[in-house]
Amino acid sequence: MKYPCANLPPRRRDLTIATAVLCAALGGCGDEGLSPIERFERLPALEDLVTIELGEYVIPIPVEPTSDSPIAATQVQIEFRLYAAVLPENEGTLRSNYERLEGRFRDTVIETCRNTSIEDLLDPTMTTLKTHLADSLKPYIGSAHLERIHIANPQVKRL
Repeated sequence: MKYPCANLPPRRRDLTIATAVLCAALGGCGDEGLSPIERFERLPALEDLVTIELGEYVIPIPVEPTSDSPIAATQVQIEFRLYAAVLPENEGTLRSNYERLEGRFRDTVIETCRNTSIEDLLDPTMTTLKTHLADSLKPYIGSAHLERIHIANPQVKRL
């Protein structure tokens, strides 16, 4: 294979290569001149979303007592109300799937809570639990894209 600028004098060849690199860098990769910030999609604001209640939960959770565990009980109970936030165009799909598969939703939420560490359950923001719930509920949501999970009035009680 013969390169187009192989026969050029070294100084001219270097200038040609530098020009090609500069044109490629300034031209970008077809993003039509968008800045790096503009290339990111805007996350929907909470006001743009529809909130759907996914039930009230009271879940007993067995705890393996350890020396570094923040709780000495062998069982705790977590209580909360669960909500999902979706874009308005996905509301019907989520409501329909929840009504049709409510038992599976509830079983998945219970299983997810029981598989979450006690440290994550005691986290005031419950970020890890929300992430686990969002991931585990996605198969039941269908084509609706789950934007946010909200856990209202969470309480963890020792039993």
